[in-house]
Amino acid sequence: MATSKRVIVNCRFYILFAVVMLFLFPLHESAHYIAYRAIGVHLHMTLNTASPKNQLLRRPFPELAGPMLNLALGIFAALMLRFSRKAHIFWSATALAASLMRLVIYLLILGVAVKTGSGLSLGNDEPIAAHMWRLPSLTFVCLLGIPFIGIVWVAVNTWAGSRLSKTLNLLGLVLVTFGLGILIGSIIDPWLFPNR
Repeated sequence: MATSKRVIVNCRFYILFAVVMLFLFPLHESAHYIAYRAIGVHLHMTLNTASPKNQLLRRPFPELAGPMLNLALGIFAALMLRFSRKAHIFWSATALAASLMRLVIYLLILGVAVKTGSGLSLGNDEPIAAHMWRLPSLTFVCLLGIPFIGIVWVAVNTWAGSRLSKTLNLLGLVLVTFGLGILIGSIIDPWLFPNR
């Protein structure tokens, strides 16, 4: 890849990544919302949650709508990044944000599954959908993890720098993702939606 196609990962990149990630939270939940409303189910929606008022009305397709939005956005951004003539920091940040938002959760789900024996312990989209279809709880975590890892690979391979600097920056973005997840889920969401 020519030098002009290399993305420079610096403070500006981290800020753009964080901004894209913050927009992805409501977009992800909106995909759940739209899918549930399409089948006539009313639900509560916050920045970090979209679930039916009656939990018995949960359905697998709407549960997967959020992750599928992330996947579609990640693939689109990776394709734009891969086939553009020059480096585009926006597409790199978007591809990584869409993918890492799910991959970080997958790591948490896998960790909890190893400890408890079930991926359902965190009550997240993919294990819930798998459970509804009577599949092993980690089915969609494993299936969707593969393309998300591929998207990350495409994006990281457009970065400038050594293998070590790329690895350290990727770990930094994982930490930013984890931190923003905690910020949204544990601080901002309860503050904006105290009666949830």
